[in-house]
Amino acid sequence: MKNSVLDRLKSYFDEYFPDATKPTARNLFFIIVSILALDIFRSVRFAHSHVLSKLSDTSLNAYYYALKTDNINHASWRNVTVSKALRTVPGLLEMQPLFLSIDDTMVEKEGEKFELCSKLFDHAAHNGSNYLNGHCMVSILLSFPVMNDGSIFYLSVPLGYRLWDKKQTKLEIAAEMVRQAMDTIGTQRQVLLLCDSWYPKGCVADLVDEYCNLDIICNARIDTVMYGLPPERTGKRGRPKKYGERLPPEDFGLESPKTGGWKVGVRPVLTRLWGRRVVYAIVTLPKSGNGSRRLFFCTKAPEEITLDYKNCADDAIREYGKEDICYLPLACYMLHWDIEVSYYESKTFWSLEEYRVRSREGIERLINLECIAYSAMALLPYSDEIFSCYRSASAQETRYGIGQQIQSSIIFSSFVGKLETVKNSCHLIKIIENYILSGFKNVQKL
Repeated sequence: MKNSVLDRLKSYFDEYFPDATKPTARNLFFIIVSILALDIFRSVRFAHSHVLSKLSDTSLNAYYYALKTDNINHASWRNVTVSKALRTVPGLLEMQPLFLSIDDTMVEKEGEKFELCSKLFDHAAHNGSNYLNGHCMVSILLSFPVMNDGSIFYLSVPLGYRLWDKKQTKLEIAAEMVRQAMDTIGTQRQVLLLCDSWYPKGCVADLVDEYCNLDIICNARIDTVMYGLPPERTGKRGRPKKYGERLPPEDFGLESPKTGGWKVGVRPVLTRLWGRRVVYAIVTLPKSGNGSRRLFFCTKAPEEITLDYKNCADDAIREYGKEDICYLPLACYMLHWDIEVSYYESKTFWSLEEYRVRSREGIERLINLECIAYSAMALLPYSDEIFSCYRSASAQETRYGIGQQIQSSIIFSSFVGKLETVKNSCHLIKIIENYILSGFKNVQKL
């Protein structure tokens, strides 16, 4: 039906499959539709029984072919999501920074039939052991500004996942994903890369030298060696010092901001992670005194971060910025928590751990289909005015509302198929069609 929810979704997702054949693009789109329509996407076979077979008479094997065999570069889907996100940013917010977050997560699987499945160290020990059998996935998330009730609100969407195959390190995989995102973003926007203490080294730390508009805000090991700035040259003979005196975290003078529960100390330092580049070290300590110091680095001078913190909806960013601009990187780092939220929601609501496909290609393609479906539920309310009623809703609430419309469309199409053999059924079909479309229009008005 023209202008139905399925028609709108097809227009949105067609941009992801420009190089695919028409049958493959259609099958991939139907898989996304089934992800949105089902509460739990248990398997392709399960989706075929409950949704796909009602949308098309395509065989089950054709969907497996679209996932595992057909030659499609699903890495390009991340570029499409970035482009769609940037198009939703209002012109007034184009000078606000973008945030990229990188991290990895593990998915436990039973059996030995899944490709790349291996024994992994589980620091969280969810299963009572320090190890689990499964997959490790590296992912990247984009946080971008939107306007909400006159304030700047940062919306976060996952861009994609890659399986760790041990041929490359997780650092190399993460660096490649950041490069791909940066090539799509371009050089006109300020970008801040957020990561935990495992990632700011090697090829990830070197990214700040590859892109003039990219800087890093990261957590770091508390025992990372720091030095003061080199002393001024005296004019005497001999090579001048490259580094100043060594600075342990205990030497940082800590103040107690009104915002948050931490004492904070900030000073410019040198560290071997970035050579001669001056970075800003931030040491925190709980105000209660119960806890240990934590260390953060920012490769950008706090006053050069172009974030309009005064109009931010986030209380921490706004209050830290107003009290002392030096605290702003610490407030920005809090956006890194969104990638952990996306892992929780993906595993709880989007069936990230439920895949039954065994090949690497099939696993990556399926979880990235789930990823772009998840991202679409956050982006559609801002890119399509018809779904604007969901702007204040979570991705899960948007999925539920759209899923109800998809199920209505499936019921209608099945009912019409049976009525086609009934004499003079055109009027009844028209009445039912108007009823379903009126429900869709009522959702638009909310």
